[in-house]
Amino acid sequence: MSLTQEDTWLFRHNGFIRAPECLPEALVNRLSAVTDKHVREKIEPIVWETSDEYGRISKGGGENGKGVVRRLSKIIARDPVYLEAARHPIVLNALETALGQNIELLTNKHNHIMVRPGGSATVPWHRGEELYARTLITVLIYIDESTIENGCVRVVPGAHQISFSMPRRPKGMAFRENPLFYRSVPLPMPKGGVLLFNDALFHGADKNLTDASRRSMTLAFQGHDTHLVRKADPEKILVRGERVYEGHPVPEHLLDS
Repeated sequence: MSLTQEDTWLFRHNGFIRAPECLPEALVNRLSAVTDKHVREKIEPIVWETSDEYGRISKGGGENGKGVVRRLSKIIARDPVYLEAARHPIVLNALETALGQNIELLTNKHNHIMVRPGGSATVPWHRGEELYARTLITVLIYIDESTIENGCVRVVPGAHQISFSMPRRPKGMAFRENPLFYRSVPLPMPKGGVLLFNDALFHGADKNLTDASRRSMTLAFQGHDTHLVRKADPEKILVRGERVYEGHPVPEHLLDS
């Protein structure tokens, strides 16, 4: 099922939307099982759960005394089930509305599981991309239900269209003290749900006030740049459509497949 004309308008105006369907339960259960294994066995690369009062996270190893996994990095290379979810038609049909028919998954942006264990700190406010950057869509695929209590994502609607009198990653204020908090809306999501938002939106997540993890995949997608001459890029995976060139003629030996 693709987004409707009304959905598309809301997506472009507000900068976020939920896909009309959830991923199949069997696929989500497989994602859950693989994620459980990698968390249990603490398979690197990992970001560990330590933070200060502003929610800034330490990226050290397990020497911090907690040894609690906050994030699993580089998931596409970990197990084929993650790429299977990333290229599922429910995801790509929704993305096609914003990015066109030729869609690439970036492996050097996001490409992680937010484990968000019980009691984990905030995800500080930030906008991932500048307003002038090429459109990049963040996709969150929920392995667990996301609620206000366990720290669901909050976004500032329309922030991808206007600059703010603050840096892209504001510092010095706790999560709820930042003016972005009262301008934001929470986005609870069901297990298997798919959330898409323009990465230029200001977004963040509150503390997980429960005893259980709130796990979700975080992925980055862009439309293929038809003016790129060299098409081979190890950091990009073509997940729908084709790589085409629409610029001025160039020598054949530069048109890599």
